[in-house]
Amino acid sequence: MKIRNVIILVVVLIFSIHFLYGQEDISKQVQVVKAYKPKVERVNKISELPEITDTTVTEISFDYDLLPKRAKTEFELAPVPAASMVGEPLTQLYPNYVKVGMGSKFSPVVEFHIGTKRSEDRMLGAYFKHNSSDGNVLLPQGNETFAGYSDNQIKLFGKRFFNNSVLEGDLGLKNNTRYFYGYDVSADTALNKSDIKQNYLRLNADIGFNSTYTDSAHLNYDFNFTYDHVDDKFDTNEDIVGINVDLDKFIDNNIVALSTGFDYLMYESPLDTGTNTLFHFKPTIAKFDDNWKLKGGINFVADAVNENTKLRLYPVAEMEYDIVNQYIIPYGGIDGNIDFNSYYRSTLENPFIIPGLRVENTNNKMIFYAGIKGNLTSSTYYNTGVKYNFFDNMPFFYNDMEGTNDAGNQFGVLYDNGECMNIYGELAFDFSESLNLKATGNYYQYALYNEPHPWHKPLYDLSLSAKYDIRNKIIFDAEAYLYGNRWAKNGLDGEEIEMGEFTDLNFKMEYRYTKVLSAYLQFKNLLADNYSIWHQYPVYGLQIYLGITYAF
Repeated sequence: MKIRNVIILVVVLIFSIHFLYGQEDISKQVQVVKAYKPKVERVNKISELPEITDTTVTEISFDYDLLPKRAKTEFELAPVPAASMVGEPLTQLYPNYVKVGMGSKFSPVVEFHIGTKRSEDRMLGAYFKHNSSDGNVLLPQGNETFAGYSDNQIKLFGKRFFNNSVLEGDLGLKNNTRYFYGYDVSADTALNKSDIKQNYLRLNADIGFNSTYTDSAHLNYDFNFTYDHVDDKFDTNEDIVGINVDLDKFIDNNIVALSTGFDYLMYESPLDTGTNTLFHFKPTIAKFDDNWKLKGGINFVADAVNENTKLRLYPVAEMEYDIVNQYIIPYGGIDGNIDFNSYYRSTLENPFIIPGLRVENTNNKMIFYAGIKGNLTSSTYYNTGVKYNFFDNMPFFYNDMEGTNDAGNQFGVLYDNGECMNIYGELAFDFSESLNLKATGNYYQYALYNEPHPWHKPLYDLSLSAKYDIRNKIIFDAEAYLYGNRWAKNGLDGEEIEMGEFTDLNFKMEYRYTKVLSAYLQFKNLLADNYSIWHQYPVYGLQIYLGITYAF
């Protein structure tokens, strides 16, 4: 123990002497070149955890089998309510209305319409109208005369809807009264109202049955039966029975069609009796594509007047081609037919003809036509073209002097053969549901073989119509008609009278107080021009109507 202490003491003395000796005075100069930057050298760290790389790969495979077993589960479906769509409510319909009005020259107007509301299988209705006047007109000789009239109409109509067809029909009765006032009353005062009165009683019946298929694979059909009867105050009677059938079917990209039927006329008057049967058979075939359409066929017509029968064949052809997506569509064709000129039809055209006058049929031997139609815009439609007709036996009305004791207040008929060129045009604007405009016009040029003029036929005619609806509250309707110069003839060898052109303006304003009650103000012949459509028969001047309409 002592030896260890001695050794420790010796070591301490040696270090003490060395320390004391190292305290000598040292004087040195140091020059700093740049700031000191400490730097730690990169070393590789020895991982604390050793990594073992195993180069032996052991493949493990299992062989096993699955034993299928149905798992019993219980699951109850919760009921889901059926989805439903709520449609827009249907608008209220007012199929019935009553219209009552009164015009100048003591001209009452009464209309009544009644019909069923919405139905999936039928529609029924009835219509009644009365319009009359007790007014006078100013004759070309400067005298006033009675020129009253009366029109009454009643009509029953209905439709029955089936799955793929519609049965429809109507039954109507008309009573039209006119007066032969077109004579010089200062020269002959022997005629009174009963002497110049004419009354037409007309009965119409029409029954139709047609298909309503929406696809072209079915045979489309349209059957129509008509019956027309007319008799007048002077014991003239005429009955016309007509049956017409139209069939068409789509076969191998072609539309094969057939139109056939007949009209049978029985006529009796103090002047003449007779029959007329017109039978037609017209098969056609049409081929079309997206841009073009071709149609061809033949029209076979048999015209039997009493015991004289004439057979006629007319070629039928038509083509059209869409050049610019419905904007420019040129078309053209050829056709021919017979106009069935009955007493019924003649009295509708001219109610001042000689009582019992029988007008023969017109043979339109060949009709050529060509034109362009299409849409200028999405709301503008146009159609313009030219038609050229070669005809035989066209009737022209003239003032019969011999049969009226030189009064000339009734019209006979003259026939002539010839040609007629008709340049026509139509333009329609549907700017919106509130504003609609339409214009149509015709120019005629006749080349007759015997007569110098086409009596009572205008050189041209033009019609303009406009309708403006302001919020379904105030509605304006305007119409304008312009007729060119015409020629009239007094007697078979009488003088030729040039009838000037005339313009007729009509205007109507309606104010709808409610959906069911409205009032209207109407002006007829706004220019107050006593023009004549038929020679010696001036029309009323300005007429003003005021009335109300009630719907229910």
